[in-house]
Amino acid sequence: MNIENDKFIKFISSQLKPPTTFDEQINKLKNRNLVIENENFAKEVLKRINYYHFTGYLHDFKDLANDCYPKELTFDYIYKIIKFDMRIRNIFLYGMEIIERDLKTSISYNFAHSYSEGNISYMFSRDFKDKDKHSKFISFINKNIRDNEELPFIQHHKLNYQGYYPIWVAIELFTLGNLENFYVLLDNSVQKKIAKEYGYSKIQFGNWIEAMRRFRNMLAHDMRLYNYKVVSTPAKTKEFPITTYKIFDYVLVMRILIRDKEEWNNKILKDIKNTFNEFLEVIDISCIGFPEDWESYLKIDNKNIENHS
Repeated sequence: MNIENDKFIKFISSQLKPPTTFDEQINKLKNRNLVIENENFAKEVLKRINYYHFTGYLHDFKDLANDCYPKELTFDYIYKIIKFDMRIRNIFLYGMEIIERDLKTSISYNFAHSYSEGNISYMFSRDFKDKDKHSKFISFINKNIRDNEELPFIQHHKLNYQGYYPIWVAIELFTLGNLENFYVLLDNSVQKKIAKEYGYSKIQFGNWIEAMRRFRNMLAHDMRLYNYKVVSTPAKTKEFPITTYKIFDYVLVMRILIRDKEEWNNKILKDIKNTFNEFLEVIDISCIGFPEDWESYLKIDNKNIENHS
């Protein structure tokens, strides 16, 4: 054993809080005035929901001076807020899946049809703004391909096309972060073609992709949504002159980028409304930035479709 390394590990460990048992976690919550009516139920919840994640929802209620919570605050109430977050997060993730699919289609189509060798030009730096950044980008893409060699379409192209993948195949493995980086590297003329499909300038459209990448990361990493203050909020538009610094700002961008009107209006907005109604006695929708007339901002009507087609 490396003695010096062992000492370092012990030192770092001593600077951090020690692990606690479920019973100790419950006692800590009770000592801070959180009302726990059923300790067995609370223990089962904490076996499924990390204590650190659970207490993240308590921060807004905490009296920092006395290190305690209001006496009327209950464990069950916080648990219901977490359940609301889980439900609404899944709705947004579904919407993000549709947006990501649309972006991949638009970006790959417009890129492929902009160059004589557009099917494979993405692999070479000649058609991109920054050769060094493009080289790093392609390294990430090649790693994505290697990490997913078991996928049928990867196997097919390895067997039949010497391991070369046209842009509309390779883009299936792009993350939103990859899409954002790829878009930034594109020639201005290609950016304009893509952005025009959505009815916005190339710069504004780039901002929207960046916003969706941030929001997607929030959702994927199970970050708290309820009463979460967004540090970097998407830029306002003439259509949506609202900045709440909560997740509603990101949902407005989802509404801009989603092109399946029927799925958005009849599935996603309906699911949001049903979830609000289900948790009506627990939540305040303003805590996620939603105004009372949120549907008037989020519903896509025919006029909007015509203006942005």
